Amino acid sequence: MLARLTAVFGCALLVGVAQAQEITIEKVAGQEIFGLKSAAVTDLSGLVWTGGDSFCAVTDHPNTLVPLTLKIDPATGRIASGEIGGVIEFDADASDLEGIAYVRATRTFYLAAETGSAVLRLGPGQPRALRLPVPAVFARARKNLSLESLTWNDTAQQFWIANEETLLPDGPLGTAEIGSLVRLQRLDARFRPTAQFAWRTEPAGFRFRGAGNGVSDLCVLPDGRLLVLERGFAAGGLHLRIFLADFRGATDTTRLPALDGVACTPAQKTLLYEQTTGFINFEGLALGPVLADGTRSLLAIADSNGGDTHAILPLKLRLPAVRPVVEKAPTKPRRDRK
Repeated sequence: MLARLTAVFGCALLVGVAQAQEITIEKVAGQEIFGLKSAAVTDLSGLVWTGGDSFCAVTDHPNTLVPLTLKIDPATGRIASGEIGGVIEFDADASDLEGIAYVRATRTFYLAAETGSAVLRLGPGQPRALRLPVPAVFARARKNLSLESLTWNDTAQQFWIANEETLLPDGPLGTAEIGSLVRLQRLDARFRPTAQFAWRTEPAGFRFRGAGNGVSDLCVLPDGRLLVLERGFAAGGLHLRIFLADFRGATDTTRLPALDGVACTPAQKTLLYEQTTGFINFEGLALGPVLADGTRSLLAIADSNGGDTHAILPLKLRLPAVRPVVEKAPTKPRRDRK
């Protein structure tokens, strides 16, 4: 069953701008899931739009970039066709790539590696990716539940990273009664940490091969707001949920070496989209081009679990309209003529 929920917030008045705080995610009519068949690669786990019809993905193994061509119909948001290009191999001292971001100004890719708890930077023509420093607490991840998510937005000028499920010093793993406690880390354009917040995932109906319900990707929007993709196990198989994060009133956890037993307020969350996906394991989320009706294409990509069919879920993201505020000039005091 598909559910679409709308988050409505009060209006925020900025300098010279009035912004309606409404955002929705909806299905693309006439296309459930687009299947891209290719035996050349498996297990795509992160996706980023690089412009036009071009996207790039990463795989769980080995260390490669996977160029994709996805032709999206601007009138409907449907994926008309897709193709996987030749993979680009590189060396690194970390592996199991899960997240990917792209900075257009420098044509540089940033990659989240789960084995090694690392973020890697790969510039054009570089044969080896460079490891970037991340807060030390992320090194205390449980096996296969480490850095899973990475996002950047050229307009917002922000990076975000997150671990998949609770770090060792932050408490127990999620259960059917309570979800995992995850850290969402914000960084600036030079990859310097600026803030960190706790995030509580939804409870998992059950755990499978060590995984329950965790953060599988992030997507920062042009206005700086953050979408959080949760993937977890419940009745009917896997569930995909996309939330909007709200950090107002949340505790900055930057200086907290452990969250277990510590009083802190996690970020608030509003469910924007939910879908039961059976055995399709969606792990990546990416903004795409602007569509004819003013919405943005939003794509989720699935890990093929060793198979040759790569599932992509096309969605439509409606962002708030920005309208200029017309302010009347102050009235000058009127002088009486004598």
